[in-house]
Amino acid sequence: MTLLIKDILLKTSALPHRGAATANEVEAARLLETYLSDMGANVRKEPFQTPGTYATIFYWLIGGLLTGLALVPVTGVSIGLVWYFIWLSWLYFNWRYSFIVKFPAQHTAHNVIGHWPASGDVENRQKVILMAHYDTAPISLFYGTKQQANSRPSLIISLSLMLLAGVAALAEVAGAGLPYIIYLRYALMAYFVVQAIVGTAGYWLKGYANGASDNATGVAAALATADRLRQINLPNLDVEVVLTSAEEVGMIGAYYYVEAYKRKWNRAQTMAINFDTLGAGKLTVIEQTGTIEPIYYKNEPTRIARQLLKTDAFQNRAQVGCWHTADFDSVWFVRNKIPVLALCALDADGQMPRIHQPDDTLDHVNLAPVNAAIDLAEAVIMNWITPGRNKFTAP
Repeated sequence: MTLLIKDILLKTSALPHRGAATANEVEAARLLETYLSDMGANVRKEPFQTPGTYATIFYWLIGGLLTGLALVPVTGVSIGLVWYFIWLSWLYFNWRYSFIVKFPAQHTAHNVIGHWPASGDVENRQKVILMAHYDTAPISLFYGTKQQANSRPSLIISLSLMLLAGVAALAEVAGAGLPYIIYLRYALMAYFVVQAIVGTAGYWLKGYANGASDNATGVAAALATADRLRQINLPNLDVEVVLTSAEEVGMIGAYYYVEAYKRKWNRAQTMAINFDTLGAGKLTVIEQTGTIEPIYYKNEPTRIARQLLKTDAFQNRAQVGCWHTADFDSVWFVRNKIPVLALCALDADGQMPRIHQPDDTLDHVNLAPVNAAIDLAEAVIMNWITPGRNKFTAP
């Protein structure tokens, strides 16, 4: 098993990066298809349209807002444009679907899916989805060691200032607070320009992160967990590995996957596990995410995982925690009330070391949380599929 994990990490990290909709993503997808085929899965690759990076989305959101604010002295109609882009921003940064992801320019990315169908009775089949994103992020100044802890407050401040800009635009059109409201509008416009520059400068200067921890480790954990389940050969268990792209753009690949299949799933007999960034720190069962709006992981797989963390097998290997810096592919399962367990690794400060940074490379990856994630995932699944599962034991 360790050989499989190391091989996956070595080959995926050998690419300089795996940016969504790039040539490197195509090569990574081909590599992952080969792994899944060699493991006996039915493999398919599903295309979808996405912006290339979140830089495109930032520019549209801030550019649209700036255009509306600039037109305030010209026409009151611009207020509608201002509030439209505030609404799109609010949705996007609170990890809900925002139509901004459909704005130009669009590129084709791919989800890679491997399926081992159950062979037992149709009525008793249970479905497990093992998910990890394989794309890598642009380098970002917001994710440095000192800045990462301030990422959520920074987003909240920015969203609050957008709301203030909307109110200021209304006041100026109504003729209230002049001329100071005009000065406020110009100051906010300057702030948003600086934010757009700082938020995307890392990408233009340094390109993409290699992504060994974020998220080649998650890919390795998902494949290794599937391999274990395949060897156990449970006839009533339907296993699907979903390796998504464009997670770093806004969890877009996972969104399209869930939208395509959620109506076909029996929620009482379906669960998902999302593996994300397991290369440094301690394995963490995520209980809450969200920016302004909290997102709670209150479901059966998470409950089972929390109970397992109290056993001798896991109490020193894993912890529970929250992650508010961004979010995971699993958010769409939570939004649709589909049971999902989100696993990552966090350090003592609750951060993910080196994510979205140039040093997220293979030589910094620690396999301990990867192996712990695989063990915990298997244990959760085995307790979930077993009738009368109340002992919470590791396989």
